[in-house]
Amino acid sequence: MGHTSRSRFTVRSYEVDSYGHVNNGVYVNWFEQGRLDWLEGLGFSYDGFAERQEWFVVGRTEVVFQLPLRGGDEVELVSRVESLGRTSVRFVQEMLRCEGGAATDVVVSSARTVMVFSGPGGGSTPIPDDFRQAVEGAG
Repeated sequence: MGHTSRSRFTVRSYEVDSYGHVNNGVYVNWFEQGRLDWLEGLGFSYDGFAERQEWFVVGRTEVVFQLPLRGGDEVELVSRVESLGRTSVRFVQEMLRCEGGAATDVVVSSARTVMVFSGPGGGSTPIPDDFRQAVEGAG
């Protein structure tokens, strides 16, 4: 699936835990922001879906922590859709270490997330046609 977004993050002091590296919960927040940036890059938003009574929610997230980050480190988060199901969207994201302001090929962390569309009743609903068309047409 062609549309890719890139988000930048710099580790702030309050994101570092007592072990001196970024707390694992921070990675989950950054991955979420990366998916939102990806979504907005196609002209959609969580609020926009909610106004239509369609919700785009996390069904599952798997995070792999490969290298620690410390205060002041900078990363670039690359987000893309791996596949579309009937009601779900599979995201793949890689967090790359930056050096000198440029992303390297060193993967710090990666995530796979399944997002599911749901309706007012709370159950899963088919992916909206305009969203599917935007994702399939991007590239």
